[in-house]
Amino acid sequence: MELIKNVNELSEDEALDFYENMFNALADKIRLKIINEISKSPSKYLCVCDLEEKLDLKQSKLSYHLKKLVKVNILIPEKRGTWNYYRINEEQIQVVLSEGTCCKIF
Repeated sequence: MELIKNVNELSEDEALDFYENMFNALADKIRLKIINEISKSPSKYLCVCDLEEKLDLKQSKLSYHLKKLVKVNILIPEKRGTWNYYRINEEQIQVVLSEGTCCKIF
């Protein structure tokens, strides 16, 4: 899924699909914890190894959740050596959690 800057430019069905995918990805306590941990990081990046430790999750389970967040462009991965680091895509979060979204979809 690509970054959507203006949901109003989408058709009604496309906009509903966009919100369905976004809110589905955010509707999980583990994924919210991942986002929270990354946002609390001083560098705003966290390595998979750090997330494993902070969330006490096995790498396979963590990878599943990270993949869902990357797929909808909420997290941006960056490979550094053998580890993946993740940061929050602030632009995408702003689109999803804008005041317009809370009050109306269209």
